Amino acid sequence: METTKSPGYSLMTDGIFSFLAGIALLFLTGISQFAIVVFAAVYAMVLGIVQMIAARGEREPGNNTNYLMLLGLYSVVAGVALLFFTDAALTTIIALFAAYVAITGIAEMVASYQYRSEMGGYAWLFGSGTVRFLFAIVLIFSMGVSLSTLIVYLALYSIVEGLVTYVFGYEVRAQIGKWHQKSMM
Repeated sequence: METTKSPGYSLMTDGIFSFLAGIALLFLTGISQFAIVVFAAVYAMVLGIVQMIAARGEREPGNNTNYLMLLGLYSVVAGVALLFFTDAALTTIIALFAAYVAITGIAEMVASYQYRSEMGGYAWLFGSGTVRFLFAIVLIFSMGVSLSTLIVYLALYSIVEGLVTYVFGYEVRAQIGKWHQKSMM
């Protein structure tokens, strides 16, 4: 029987949160630098908490979730750091956020390669990692654009990332259901 601690549900929750955050950002392109920093901080902390819950829910013999727990912890620390350094230059915040997105993107691509034989839908995880990594590159090369342009970039990224993560979570949930059915036979 699948519980809400399933990584599929955690991923689907992350996807919904990312999608809604992107929609909210599209309607709030006129917000201030302080508000975008607080928004990014809260986003990183919530994402980190969801990742740590997913890692804890996956703890089983032979299942290495250390990378997911580490990413969750990194997300929470990055979010807290953003809250304490809100008056830092916008380029510093963008660079830190780009590094965070690139690291999580690479980690997802590596994880998709490691889990490709164990579960279906790993291509969605690879796709999510690719979207994250490409967004980090866009951020790095967009340091000179206006704040409203960066907010639109972040909104579009959140929407696409949310959709991809939700579909991947659905695939994981379906795969877990198949595994449970096979184990019952």
